[in-house]
Amino acid sequence: MTRREQHERITTEHYIVPRRSFNPVLILVVFLTIIAVLAVVIAAGAIDIARLIGIDQVVRVPRDYPTIQAAIDAVDPGEIIQVDAGVFAENLIINKPVTLIAQSFDEINPGNNTTIIDGGVGPATILIPAGLTQLPTIRGFVIRNGIDGIQASSPFIAEYNFLHSSANLISYQQGGGGFNRNNVYFRATNNAIRMDNIDRPLLVENNRILYSGETGIEINLQNITSPPAAIEVDIWNNMIIGNSEDGIQLVDHPGDPQNTNRRFVIAGNLIANNVRAGIGLMPNANTLEDYSGADMVEAVRVFNNTFYGNDFGISGGDNLVAFNNIIANSLNRGVSRVQGAPGSNSVVAYTLFHNNRVDGEESSLGAGVILGVDPLFEAAPNPGPDGTWSTLDDDFSGLVLQSASPAIDKGIAQFQANDGELIPPSPLSGFTGAAPDLGWREFGAPLFMTSTPTLPSTSTPLPTVTVVSPTPLATLTTVPGSPTPLPASPTPLTVTALPATTSAPVSPTATVLLPSPAVTSTSTSTAQVTIQNINPTSAQANTTVTMTITGSGFQTGAAVSFEGGQGLPQQVLGVQVVDLATIVVTLNAQNDGSAGPQVWDVRVTNLDNSSAVLMDTFTVVPAP
Repeated sequence: MTRREQHERITTEHYIVPRRSFNPVLILVVFLTIIAVLAVVIAAGAIDIARLIGIDQVVRVPRDYPTIQAAIDAVDPGEIIQVDAGVFAENLIINKPVTLIAQSFDEINPGNNTTIIDGGVGPATILIPAGLTQLPTIRGFVIRNGIDGIQASSPFIAEYNFLHSSANLISYQQGGGGFNRNNVYFRATNNAIRMDNIDRPLLVENNRILYSGETGIEINLQNITSPPAAIEVDIWNNMIIGNSEDGIQLVDHPGDPQNTNRRFVIAGNLIANNVRAGIGLMPNANTLEDYSGADMVEAVRVFNNTFYGNDFGISGGDNLVAFNNIIANSLNRGVSRVQGAPGSNSVVAYTLFHNNRVDGEESSLGAGVILGVDPLFEAAPNPGPDGTWSTLDDDFSGLVLQSASPAIDKGIAQFQANDGELIPPSPLSGFTGAAPDLGWREFGAPLFMTSTPTLPSTSTPLPTVTVVSPTPLATLTTVPGSPTPLPASPTPLTVTALPATTSAPVSPTATVLLPSPAVTSTSTSTAQVTIQNINPTSAQANTTVTMTITGSGFQTGAAVSFEGGQGLPQQVLGVQVVDLATIVVTLNAQNDGSAGPQVWDVRVTNLDNSSAVLMDTFTVVPAP
């Protein structure tokens, strides 16, 4: 062997690496670990990207978080928290605009809901603190216990819930307001709904308020916290039954009478079998009904209601205008002390009185009053299938008109008060005869009315939700889970705008005996959208304006926008599509004065993207 060959052999042998045997199991474990880490990173990135581009997340409890509060704390504003069936013993704080929704719930009978939030002995089962500028939503739960079921100091939406076993099932404090609809309230220790220092608009509609230990709806009119601008509380289309004090009680406070910038519209309600007054007005912060009839000067407008079987129908009011009502079977007085100083607005007109011990006492009766005539209801109330009164299945569905009722076509579409106020601001429409019927339901109309639409701030859809609805009653508006703007005081134009139907009545209680066939749902019109005019056509900056838009082809869920002006944009607070030809929009008029008066175009856009615009039609002048 040559010297070179020896050198190459030594060099090669020096760098030979011994062979090693590899463990295939170890390789597999390492590979799967890498995949798992990448999956977590990708998922986290996907969530961040989704949030970055504004896609609402659906967080599920207990799959994603073990408790509802943990989910609330973790999510961003506008996200959706869907909660499985079961009992969640928690005292929640909802401090951001999220949608809290039960995985399944019963639209028709929330008493069947299966997702329960139990507040135990805590101060509130659900607390909504002050300072929220967009509305959280609570939908489809059983809410029980706690001193208050829900205590709210910011506006929010509550719908399709069953609330029971709290002192106050919902307590609205200063800053509270929003939408309260399609809920069942049962056996509150004190009040089903209580309002204190309320300074935001509130709509209470399509609820069943049953057998509270004190009052169904108690409204305290503290004057120290009067809102700076007038607000309206609307109580529409509810069943307020069997409460141990009043159905609705408005409580003046010491130092009154004075106007606390609050207005109340009570329309389309069945107010029955309350132990004291159907509507009672009390002085000096006294919540124990004594029929003293407070001389409240706040505007109270009461039309198209049925009062049945209360001790007193209505008690008190220096500025209470009542018309198109039926007041029957009052154990003592139909109306008492509904009167003010000479020339005041207080009056009871276009009302049928029957079988009251005394129809009217110290009250101003106006035109259209019918005395001593049977309204011919379909049937008297009964205790329902269980045969026991004061339970959820008590049946008051028979308190609707027969075809031969003397109350049919005896109402008025618009009433003019002594001071010239038109009530409601636009005439009632949709009645089936020559004039509106008296009472809470037009002859042949469904017991449960379509809820007032809520204008969403985005078009984000709800997650998949199982809704237990064996037989639909009327069109129910679905509200997206994204934050919703603060509602404005809606104008009650549709309280008696009742579609013609031959549907049989259904039970008004939490256990609803549904008719067959179902009520025909309202279909969406495909008519061409047009705007003919608006009213008003001008406003001063920094004022809240309720505008009526008339035209054609307006669809439920339509949006209203203002275009073409300069400076601050107009702030739309709420939109109510009354019918195909009428929209009511509430807005804050804006103008910083930098460019003088500003003229705006008004546009209506339907959900199918059809739209119409009225050019140069709304002027906003700077504030002085």
